[in-house]
Amino acid sequence: MGEVVVVTSGKGGVGKTTTTANLGTALGQLGERVCLLDADIGLRNLDVVMGLENRIVYDLVDVVEGYCKLRQALIRDKRMDNLSLLPAAQTKDKTAVSPEQMRDLTAELREDFDYVIVDSPAGIEQGFKNAIAGADRALIVATPEVSSVRDADRIIGLLEAAEIPPARLVINRLRQGMVKKGDMMSVEDIIDI
Repeated sequence: MGEVVVVTSGKGGVGKTTTTANLGTALGQLGERVCLLDADIGLRNLDVVMGLENRIVYDLVDVVEGYCKLRQALIRDKRMDNLSLLPAAQTKDKTAVSPEQMRDLTAELREDFDYVIVDSPAGIEQGFKNAIAGADRALIVATPEVSSVRDADRIIGLLEAAEIPPARLVINRLRQGMVKKGDMMSVEDIIDI
């Protein structure tokens, strides 16, 4: 039975989608069976980052609404047989799916994959609640900016309330040269916040 990992943050533009794509690709290269699930309904981008945008026929909402079977919506990456994408719907909004439906969907995916990596939308509203439903663990992506770190701290509290084990923090766009000059927060500064 596979593991569901949600990649999230409170702030947009910190690198959640890129982190999801890179983590999924790396796990695939290690021989793991991986499904990348884009939970950013209405603003999907994981398909573009993965170079699979032209192969979408069905999406996450189509599966939930019963227009297709899960297997029909999965897009297998031709470069790696063990890596698949379940794209988000582009024309719906985040209320098109409920946390219960996401829980059921991830339960079904974990039967066929070693890892299901969920790309969460930014923020803490319905899209976030959908993305964390069914997650076994979380990666929080932040940048070395006070607003990003503060939002990440809020996400940690929400994950704890949802009884998701302690999250791991990915600090993206950290530049050691800027840290040394005092122009950017260090890892220690971020942890202190």
